[in-house]
Amino acid sequence: MRKRGIFAAFMVVSFVVGWGVLTLYSPHHATYAIGLQKAGRHPRSRLKGRRGHTGNIKLGKEHPHVLEILYNRLPKCGSTSLKALTRRLAKKNQFYFKESKIWDQFQLNQTGLKAFAEDFYTVPSPFIYERHVYFVDFEQLGLKSPKYINLVRDPLDRLVSSYHFMRYGRKGGPNHIVTHLFNKYHNETDRNQTFDSCVLNKSKECWGQRVNLMTRFFCGQDPVCREPSIQALEKAKENIRRHYLVVGLLEDFNSFLKVLSRILPQFYRGVTDLWKDLAPSVQEAQKTVKKQPPSPLAQKVMRQRMDLDYQLYSFIEDRFRRQKLELGIQ
Repeated sequence: MRKRGIFAAFMVVSFVVGWGVLTLYSPHHATYAIGLQKAGRHPRSRLKGRRGHTGNIKLGKEHPHVLEILYNRLPKCGSTSLKALTRRLAKKNQFYFKESKIWDQFQLNQTGLKAFAEDFYTVPSPFIYERHVYFVDFEQLGLKSPKYINLVRDPLDRLVSSYHFMRYGRKGGPNHIVTHLFNKYHNETDRNQTFDSCVLNKSKECWGQRVNLMTRFFCGQDPVCREPSIQALEKAKENIRRHYLVVGLLEDFNSFLKVLSRILPQFYRGVTDLWKDLAPSVQEAQKTVKKQPPSPLAQKVMRQRMDLDYQLYSFIEDRFRRQKLELGIQ
């Protein structure tokens, strides 16, 4: 019994470095229904009449009439900052912001997919719904696909941040449950292993299919996505082209906010001014403790192992650059 308990806890904490847990969806959420408590605005099922095919997103187009946004946030890519901004703007701009408390279930089976879609479409419009989850193709469920947004960062930087976060947490505390469980169920040798040692020893956190998390997130729930491959990479790109209004770069966060305010003013009007006020405190609190940069050798090895993620990151980087250009954003 003790061994099974330790193994289960180990699987829970592994999500940050890309170990999605294959399990059923469980609808434990917190809803921010700020400023919308008006008569007739109760949640209702909107599952019928949602079929339809979407073409590629036009990067220079504004979308002021979009009422439903899904932010399937990638771990350790600035989502805490974006959530803090969205939470405050929900009250100011009069929309719902539904924040999921499920952070360890990326992969969903058929039952989980249906439950997720139903939960999504029972939130009153207009709304933004966030969760750590692989891309979901609503059209395969016979439903209209919502518009997506997301934020990414350099793949190796993300992994290094994740590696240290699991062991040491963040400056702003309290530490996330994954940090607590990792340290509870791992011995001192595992906890103190450097990232370089992890890479060179081919430890599970730095080796195999788990390291290309970005590709898996955008590829989605399809069986082809379960193993790293060119097919998975191309499907990830296609999903981005068709479903994501914007995929920003954490390295250019200010421009990402400008794009959001431009293409989705109904949600993100005023976000750049708000960020000027919040940035100093939020950025300092979210810094990972004891994070050390990898050696040149470890960087070279990991960039080779993460080749799919780097190809996708380059695709996203180019797409975001073109989007800024078409919108006239410097």
